[in-house]
Amino acid sequence: MAPDERRQAIVEAVVPLLVRSGAGVTTREIAEAAGVAEGTIFRVFPDKCALMMAAARATMDPSSERRALAEIDPTLDLRETVREVTEHLLARMEKVLAVMMAVRAIVVPEGKAGDPRRDGPPDFVVDANKALLVTLTEVFERHRGELVIAPERAALMLRSLVFGSRHPGMDNARPLTADEIAAVLVGGIKQPGRKR
Repeated sequence: MAPDERRQAIVEAVVPLLVRSGAGVTTREIAEAAGVAEGTIFRVFPDKCALMMAAARATMDPSSERRALAEIDPTLDLRETVREVTEHLLARMEKVLAVMMAVRAIVVPEGKAGDPRRDGPPDFVVDANKALLVTLTEVFERHRGELVIAPERAALMLRSLVFGSRHPGMDNARPLTADEIAAVLVGGIKQPGRKR
């Protein structure tokens, strides 16, 4: 296996482990899942932190998001489009949060000096979020004639509802569903025909 292929196989193996086991995942478990010897990990990555950052980058990869959202049926009506997109985003959000929380716990243990959180998120996170807004804007662009706001504003609102409903700092005993988000975004919260 070529070095790039081996690296990719290891990253692909670690992501589901992080989702399932969090920061407690061991390099032995990663090696077993990737089908390589444990020492191979350290021939491909300088240390466990580098592997975790590679897993985080792979999870946030905007190209996979673009492909997934491009596969949504373009003939769906606006509400069903928003529901389908939201369903996908909610599933992705859970995966991204699980990986990012695990990576954060491994890369920056509690109380460690030099905490990068003070400087904001890594560039790949910012870039992925910008790319997501572009992709969502393109989805809403198909329905421009039905919108009362610009597609880029609709994209921002959808992303905000999805992110806000799954943010780990919130106490979300009953997080919003894809149907609820689509209903609110497309129809608002006011009952039709009500004056007040």
